[in-house]
Amino acid sequence: MTIPSTFRSETALAAAVDAAFAEALAQELEAVLAEEPASPRPFDLPDTETLIVQSGIITGPCPPDPHIPSPAAQIAKHTAQTGGRLALRAAWWLLRHTTLLTTAAVVGILRLGWHIIANPKTPQALPQSAPVTPSEFLEATSRHITEHGWTQHVLEDDRGVCVLGAERALIRSGTGTRRTARQANTHIRQITGALTIPAWNDRLARREDQIHAALLAAAARARAAGE
Repeated sequence: MTIPSTFRSETALAAAVDAAFAEALAQELEAVLAEEPASPRPFDLPDTETLIVQSGIITGPCPPDPHIPSPAAQIAKHTAQTGGRLALRAAWWLLRHTTLLTTAAVVGILRLGWHIIANPKTPQALPQSAPVTPSEFLEATSRHITEHGWTQHVLEDDRGVCVLGAERALIRSGTGTRRTARQANTHIRQITGALTIPAWNDRLARREDQIHAALLAAAARARAAGE
């Protein structure tokens, strides 16, 4: 290799070559920088978000752990536990007091039974019917109506009693019997001409003074017949 006469040494020649290469490299870099920048996504690839959607990847917060109950489930569980304890306490309270009440009732029944056994009641004798005649029974019927008042269409009400109501009251009190009342009513029908005592008592125009007059007249008739 023949070195030009311009360069007197190899060092100067090397320096010149380096300068030439540096100048050429700088020109190439300027040309590259002057060109359009390359696409960040070569080959027209979609962006990252599109790729995520297309691949089916679900983004966002992670779903809750199925082994960890939700706050609502935790509240419901706590409420159920609390309610269960309260229910057990209530059941125990009811059982305890029910047992006490049952025991008290049994003791009361035993005491009552013992009292009845130890103190038997002597049956009270019913009032004995007085041996009255039909005439006396008719007069007593008139007096009973005078004391309690007279009424129609019912045996007894606030106004008083009818003839049959007075007779039943006398029988309950021990004055006369049903047989005595039947004999007395026979004399009343003979005096009044009525078929039945209630029909005669409940007649619309009937008055209380007529009731007493018929009863006393029937008593006189019964006495005359030896009754």
